[in-house]
Amino acid sequence: MSTHLGKRKRAVSQKKPARKPESEKSEAELPDAQEIFRRHFEAQFKPLPAVKKKIVVEPMVEDESEEDSDWYGISDVEQNGVQVIEHTDAESRMAAMSKEELKSFMSSKIPKNAPTVSVLRDSVGGKIDDEDASEAANLKKDLALQRLLSESHLLESSNNPTLNGNNRHKATDLRLQALGSKESILRQEKMPMSHRKGIISKASEKETKRRFDARENGIILEKAKMVKKDIAGKRDRGIGAPAVGRFNSGTLRLSKKDIYDIEGPKRTPSTRGRGGGRGGGRGKGKRG
Repeated sequence: MSTHLGKRKRAVSQKKPARKPESEKSEAELPDAQEIFRRHFEAQFKPLPAVKKKIVVEPMVEDESEEDSDWYGISDVEQNGVQVIEHTDAESRMAAMSKEELKSFMSSKIPKNAPTVSVLRDSVGGKIDDEDASEAANLKKDLALQRLLSESHLLESSNNPTLNGNNRHKATDLRLQALGSKESILRQEKMPMSHRKGIISKASEKETKRRFDARENGIILEKAKMVKKDIAGKRDRGIGAPAVGRFNSGTLRLSKKDIYDIEGPKRTPSTRGRGGGRGGGRGKGKRG
């Protein structure tokens, strides 16, 4: 026998289609069953209107890179949020008058032409000054300069630029007097009159010398205060004391002045009587 050698054919494996799940089969067979029942119903009755299937639109999923490339800025559409409304009026501020301004306005006197700083008050009650914050700083500097000028003579006796010891008490006394203190806190109530007069004269000499030197050197000092002398009034007498004279040791003593005030001026005797010389007088005629 002759043997023929040839190429062996390869067995081609036919791939079977994968089985669809039962859920997909039921969905595919469901329209066929409905179609059969529809045809059977139309054969017995009138045909039914055609049913339109709804088209389901799948949402498009965009990548983040595409969102960044297609960004055109902030949209004008506002997001839904809590809307807050404040009932405040920008023009609710009104000029408020201070007590001094109100008193001068209600008085009948002519107001002075001194400039006053107007203060604005809003509806809540807060003060709003027209002047800037620099005005407050300037006032503090002016006060410090006035204190330096009034207390500069205290720094002459010491090399230390700060006040200490006795000079600090003197500076405190000067500040209290500038605020309206009637008497000095360093004044001694009980001392001999000669010592007190000497202290007063020495202090006045120092003050005049200080002002003279400042005037010569072109230094501006504080305004000198005018001290009024105490006018001795009437002496207060106790209750039940005599209004005239002095009562001492159970005896009332009257001075010549008191007696003169009681008696008054003396009258000089007149040389001519009432009615004049002869024949004068009423009812003094000759008897008939």
